[in-house]
This record gives sequence, C-alpha cells and structure tokens, in this order.
Amino acid sequence: MKLRGDGLGVLLDAYGALFLARRRVVGLLVLAATLCDPATGACGLIAGLTALATRAALRLPGLPGEAEILNAVYVGLALGAFHGLEPRLLALAALGGTLAVPLATALRQTLAGPPGARGLPLLGAPFVGTAWTLFAVARALGVPLRSVWAPWPGWLPALPASALAHVGALFYVIHPVAGLLVLMALLQASRALAVLALGGGLLAHTLVVVAGASPASGLPLLAAFNGALVALVIGGLLAEPSLRTLAVATGGVVVASALSAGMLALSAPFGVPPLSAPFLLTVWLTHAALRPETSAFWARFWLAVPQCPEEKWVAARLATARGLAAGSVALRPPYAGGMDVAQGVDGAHTHRGPWRYALDFVRLEAGRSYRNDGRALSDFFAFDGRVDSPAWGTVAACRGDILDNAPGDMNLALNWGNHVLIDIGGGLYVLLAHLRQGSLKVATGQVVAPGTPLGRCGNSGRSAQPHIHLHVQRGSWLGAPTVPFHLAHCVVDGEYALDVRPPAGCTVEAALRDDSLSEACAPRGGRVWVFADGDNLWRLTAETALLGETALVSERGGRVRTVAGDGLWALHSRSGTPDVVLDAFTLAFGLTPCVAHATRWRDAPTAAVLPLPAWLKVAVALSHPWGANLDSRYDRQWDRARGLWRQHAHHRLGSAQGEICAESIGWLSESLGPVGFSLSMRGQTVVDAALAVYGHRGDHGVPAWSTPCPLAAPS
Repeated sequence: MKLRGDGLGVLLDAYGALFLARRRVVGLLVLAATLCDPATGACGLIAGLTALATRAALRLPGLPGEAEILNAVYVGLALGAFHGLEPRLLALAALGGTLAVPLATALRQTLAGPPGARGLPLLGAPFVGTAWTLFAVARALGVPLRSVWAPWPGWLPALPASALAHVGALFYVIHPVAGLLVLMALLQASRALAVLALGGGLLAHTLVVVAGASPASGLPLLAAFNGALVALVIGGLLAEPSLRTLAVATGGVVVASALSAGMLALSAPFGVPPLSAPFLLTVWLTHAALRPETSAFWARFWLAVPQCPEEKWVAARLATARGLAAGSVALRPPYAGGMDVAQGVDGAHTHRGPWRYALDFVRLEAGRSYRNDGRALSDFFAFDGRVDSPAWGTVAACRGDILDNAPGDMNLALNWGNHVLIDIGGGLYVLLAHLRQGSLKVATGQVVAPGTPLGRCGNSGRSAQPHIHLHVQRGSWLGAPTVPFHLAHCVVDGEYALDVRPPAGCTVEAALRDDSLSEACAPRGGRVWVFADGDNLWRLTAETALLGETALVSERGGRVRTVAGDGLWALHSRSGTPDVVLDAFTLAFGLTPCVAHATRWRDAPTAAVLPLPAWLKVAVALSHPWGANLDSRYDRQWDRARGLWRQHAHHRLGSAQGEICAESIGWLSESLGPVGFSLSMRGQTVVDAALAVYGHRGDHGVPAWSTPCPLAAPS
C-alpha cells in the first residue's frame, strides 16, 4: 500500500496535526521547535519515520489527522526529553514508532465502539500506553535519566524566557526558542487555538503554584502542559464554539491540574512520569459525562468532526446566512404560489405566550385580501385555496365538520376550527387550522409528504377572514405549546431563501423546482468537467465518499464539498491545496437555487476563497482575527441569445485597508450545469473559464465517456 503523499509531507502533516493544521509550514515550524533540543528532536524524528514504515509494511490505512504518526512522534519526543541521546534510546524510539501504529489502530476501533455509538476520541492514548511501556523498559535496562539540556539564550529576560519555554513544553522541549516556534505554528494554524492553549497553560500553572507547588517538583510544568492541551482540545477542537464550551474547558483545566498533582505523586516512586494522562482522562471523563443521552442540554455540544475555532465560526456564519437555524423545525410553505404573512411569530393578536411560534397566511391583491365588498367568503382571494402538507409525517388528528364563519365573525368555542394535526416525530406535531368545512382530503393515520393535499383554506374557528394558520407544537393535544420553526426553500419578496422565518407583511412563495436545472447541477460521482482558462486546461472531478458525501476535486488538489437537494445546489467546506480557479468556481456557484423564478439571493462564503495578496491577507486577519465571511449578493437572469442562465454576484469584505470587492459570473446550462465562470478583483480579471470537455471517468464496468463542448460562455 502506498503512503498517502510523500513520506516527508505525511510526517509534516503529523507534526502539525495537534493543531489541525492544513498547511505544512505549521508542521515544519513544530519540527524545527523539537530540534532546538537535538536529543528530543532526533528521537521524535526516528519514532515518526519508523511509524510511517510500520504503517506501510502492515498495509494499514492512515488514521484521520495522521493520529498514529503523531502519537509515535510524541513517544520519541518524551523519551528524548527524559533520557537524552544514546544508542539504546534511539532503539527504544524506533520501537515506540513501531508499537504506536498497531496500538493506535486497535484503540481507535475499541474506543469508537459499534457503528452509531458515541465513542471516545483517540487523542493521545496510544502515546501514553506506548511511552509508559518504554519508560519501564528504559528503567529496567538502566538507561540513565537526563541531566543536561540545551542552554537558554542569555539575551532573553527571565520572565518571557520562562513563559516561552512553557509553550515549547507542548512538544517536550523546554526551551524559549522552541516555544517561540511553537507559538508561531499555533498562530499560523489558528489564533483562537493559540489564545486557548496559552490561557489554559497559564491557568493550570497558577492553580498549582497558588496551591503551594514548587517549580523544582515539576508539577507546575506538568500542570501547564496538560492544562494547555485540555483548553486547546475541549475549548477549541471538539465542541461547538460558545460560552458554555469555554466554561467546560475552564473546568477541565481545573480537573487536569488536580489529576496532574495526584498522578505525579503516585507515579514518582516508579519512575514513570504522568505525561499527558491527566489531559487524556479529563477529556474522556468530560466527553463521556456530557452526552445527549445524559441530558438534552448537551445535544448540540460535541462536534461530529473536530474543527479549528475559526473554521467553526466561519461555518456558523455561513449557516446563519443560509438560514440553517439550529433548534428549529424546517417546513415547506403549505400552499402553491404566493401568500402574504398576516401575522408572524410574536404577532400582535393571537401569537403570544405558549403560541408565539406561528404564522398566518392570507392572499393579497393590490394590498387587499378580498374583491367586491368582502361580504361573502368567496370574495376573499385565499378562500378555497388548496392547503398542502408542509412536512413528512402521519396524520394524528383531523376535523372537517365545523361551519365556516361569515366574514368578521369568529367561533371562540372551537378556536382551531377545521384542522389537520401531523405527527412529524420526536414528540412534535404540525398544525394547520381554520380549514374550509367539508374540504379535508386526508384521514387519521394517513402518511403524508410535502405537497400532499390536506384540504382547502376556510374561515372556521377563531378566524375573522379566510387564512391558513401554521405552527409546530410539542404534544398532540390542540393548544399545546408551540416550538420554533422556519420555512425552507422559498422566495420571500422576490428573494430566494434556503430557510427563513418570515415577518408579517412579506410575500412568501413556494420555490418550484426546475427539473432540468436540478438534474444538470446534481454532481454524480465520476463526473468530469474540463474548463479552458486562457491557454490552460483545468479539470474538476466529482468524487463520492463511502458515506455518500460528494466533493468536487480539482487536478491541483483543491476540494470543496457539494450537496444537491430538491431544487438546490450548494458548495461548502473548501479545503486542500490552493487553487484560484476552484475558488472562482466556488464563488460563482456557491449557492445555486435550481428554481427558475429565484432571481435574487444572498450568501456568506468564507473569505479564504478570495485570491488576496499577502499584505491584504494581513489586513483581513487584523480586521477579522477569528475568520471572515464575505457578504455575497447574487442575481440571475436568462440570456436568450446564449440559451444560458447568467448568475452574477458582488462579494464584499471589510478590512483594515478598506472594503475589498470582487465580482463573479457563473454560466449555467440546463443540460450540462456549469459551463463557464469568471472572477475579477480591482478591475482585473483573475479567472475566465469556459467548459471545453464534459464527461465521466468510468469505473468498474461503467465506461468512460467525454463530449467536447465548444460552448464558450464569455463573461
């Protein structure tokens, strides 16, 4: 089995993996930091290289984040830091690299548990197990403990030198220059992680010093090391960014400090240092205790995949811009065409208290809800309009025999009037009320889907004019308390919204899927586009992973995740190597409604996709230290001459150097999907690409095919 990428590159990835670094310069800085102490750095390198060779020899797949290689490197670093450099120790470092790989693979399978289980993270468990074993072997072989370390530079004042040395201790090199290099690596990877690691280490050091520990005991350094790791991993990598996460991380640092003191006292007589065991136990205990199975309060606390804080914040801002509200139920508009919101959430009339989360829809023409004098129900534009199911579920209850009120009258004895109550699971129910007498099309126990006809709009119950009442409630009885919900995939006042909670006074139209555009923009695994950008050809391939997620991968190694739903194509999570053409593609098509009447919308892609010079990147970093999102506004029109959709966008970002502006254009074919795109900044065209070849790469009996596309789509 081949190593993924070159051996040196994989090793550098492992050195930077503690910070989830995407750039190898971070791994290079960490490697340089370890070599500030030659003995420690050499043992770490030997262990890492041996681990790479072992993984290849055993034909084992690499773990996420090169976890087994990172654990092996840590084994070598710890051996070198405690014992120095001698032939027997080099052999032990190589043995550590060999043992860490199968141990990491086995522990990951064990800790993960059966499919679907909420397992524990691997973290540094292979390192602790392997290192403790080898420390015991070294003691049995009589390998002496180290007594001499690399001297500190004399030009550094004592206080900053000591502080930097504590940062270097993250990689077992207690040296100011090493600390400076590690700090640079942290800042390159994530400024938020740097703040968390420094804060956690300082808090732990302060706690044990105030408790009476002397520097000579080694406890302040051990506590700072473990406290920094706890703050970095819990506060920065494993949990959603919030004040609650910060509080949990702070509590974890306190626990890790106490465990450091206790484990140091217990292990001292045996000559086996605690290493990162206090950190490991703290994270495992926290992860096992604070689970959704324990309390609903922790339902959205842990991340499915670790992420840097800046990435999480950028993703959260993107989700907010796209309307993906956490803790809110998504529903489709319960009608065809457009209707107006007469009363929204926290409405002035009846949407109050336990029933605040509700929407009332009427149909207006020229600002009026009725024709003639409005004395007859048939005068109202909404009356007898079809009411559809807004969700998947089962009809839990329905009633259709209540008389409709005359305009202006209300039936206060039967507030909800004729209605359909749909069980959508999880104890939640959707209620559609005030339907027309005798119009129900469903019965109790019937399974419904979005768009299933339920009945007709009426004026029964507490209703003075024909309208549709919609809410989601917790409980199956009429009048149960409502819960937050939003409308998905609709057009609000002419602007497309993926998800929205519309206010009173706006017009909401159900987005109608354009079948041909949806089909063309659904990237299937193996699909290939070749674009011509000037004299250069650029290849983009759709790859589908084991769990069904799809990514678009450029020939230069750039990746962007893609999802195609019912009438929507979206891109997110840009990763991999730099690729300006892929960034331009992402800006042009990042959020693409496959809806013919969706002509305007907004998005907030990560600012990292803008091809900025170094000085502007610094300006953006100063203005947005925790990551930045663009303010992107799209409009789309049909170009009759070319028979293509022209998707035009303005992208804006504030910085210390003023507003940064970019402009993108994407061309869409209803048969081939994206056929051209361009990006310009500051009056200069950065990318201008047109589709040259469209095809499929073929796989396991599926023939490869390609079609030349002389479809120049100039901007």
